[in-house]
Amino acid sequence: MAALVLATASAVLRYWSLAQTSFSNGWDSYFYLVQLKSVEETGRMHSPDASIIYPYLRLLYWLTGDYVMALKVGTALLCALWTALMWRMGGLVLAAWSVFSPHLVYFAAQYPKNLLGVVLLVAFIGALEHRPRGGPGKPFYWLFPLLLLLLNYFGHRLTFVLALSYLVSWLVGTWKPEPARLIFSRKTLLVAGAAIGVFMLVGRFFPGLFHVVDLGRLKGAWAWPPQFAPYSFVVHFGLERISGWWLAEIGVVTGCWLWALIHGAREKFKPSSTVRVNGSLAILSTLLLFPFLEWSFTGVAWRLFLVFVLLTPLSVIGFQILENRRSGLVFVTVMLCCSLFSWKTYSPKMHDPDYSRFSSITEQARAVLKEKQVELVIAHNALAEFFTYTTGADAMPWLPEYEADSLRLWRIATGASLQMLRYYAGANSGTIKPLGYGYFMLPEYVWQVARRRAEEEQDEYFLTETADWRNPSRIRPSWLLHRKRTH
Repeated sequence: MAALVLATASAVLRYWSLAQTSFSNGWDSYFYLVQLKSVEETGRMHSPDASIIYPYLRLLYWLTGDYVMALKVGTALLCALWTALMWRMGGLVLAAWSVFSPHLVYFAAQYPKNLLGVVLLVAFIGALEHRPRGGPGKPFYWLFPLLLLLLNYFGHRLTFVLALSYLVSWLVGTWKPEPARLIFSRKTLLVAGAAIGVFMLVGRFFPGLFHVVDLGRLKGAWAWPPQFAPYSFVVHFGLERISGWWLAEIGVVTGCWLWALIHGAREKFKPSSTVRVNGSLAILSTLLLFPFLEWSFTGVAWRLFLVFVLLTPLSVIGFQILENRRSGLVFVTVMLCCSLFSWKTYSPKMHDPDYSRFSSITEQARAVLKEKQVELVIAHNALAEFFTYTTGADAMPWLPEYEADSLRLWRIATGASLQMLRYYAGANSGTIKPLGYGYFMLPEYVWQVARRRAEEEQDEYFLTETADWRNPSRIRPSWLLHRKRTH
């Protein structure tokens, strides 16, 4: 009953948080909604993806009848599942912590697919930790963990890789006397080889799942000097966007990670009765803080750190002081009281794109393109997905890798004044249409002409102002095109 109450509280608080805006939440949310809308209206996905997040969202759309509502409700329910798993893995203490967690609110709003993956990852970890009694030869010993590992494969690429990493660490730690003999035995290698072959085959025919080409995402991701993700997050994300509750959570979680490492090492020589450490999870948490990755809001290090904050409390299974009934109840009560305030940590105005502005820009762009034959619109991330969801016209934050008709390729640009943009566009200046909020609609070839003329005149200010992420200039990478080739 307590687990049900906490899970319900987690769902309700997260839904309240997401419902602060009538628009969808997060920078990537309209990508999911484009996919969902495309399946419902055309019978096929806009970008082929076999992830189980989409059947899940379709079910909720059938229940709610509204695309945005389906995503909000689905995200809130995933938070409830997360709290239920915390209760299963660590009791009321961790469950109450998850209800309080302001980081969970942000993570859920920004990355619902990642949240599904993390839920499946922890379910897999729980299946390994609470497997049936007996040895590997007993019936069903491996069945449930393997089923959950397969679900992880269809959940999210990142968490599937984390599940494999945890499995290797767990195998080494479980069979301590002969880990090398176990892992490198002929039977184990044959099974591992067959499993890799199956996953590679499935990845070839089911788009959007983990495939070797996804390693292309790591190109250019390495960095020197090293960085420490908790510090990098606070500094680069900005204290103005991190509430005191959230900052406290990051500090506590980082402390838990250090505690787990120290006591995990001590237990090798002198077992402790005050704390139980999940060594495999402590190792996984350490990998999530790998310091030689470039820090950026779209980089791998960013995604790993966000998962680190959620997973790390599980590495410290419980402190003796909190296992006392009275102390535990006090902690749970305090966390639940704090959760009545921490849910407001997520602020659409601070953490999301300005979708009300995007709505106005999109309507103006729709009017400009009325009765024109448009093949593709180039626009920055979030605006491109919102534009596609609202108008049905194809938009993306990349240059097309194929030859496109210059008269049917348009761009929503920003960063320059209308006067300067028209000056560099020259004879084509009449094709530039203001959309409001400093955005403009123009044919792509006109944009390229303006950029070339600015380069000839060495106008560094214009070139700098029009060269950031708001004006996409890269062709889609090969790893991103893989899903389209497998369709």
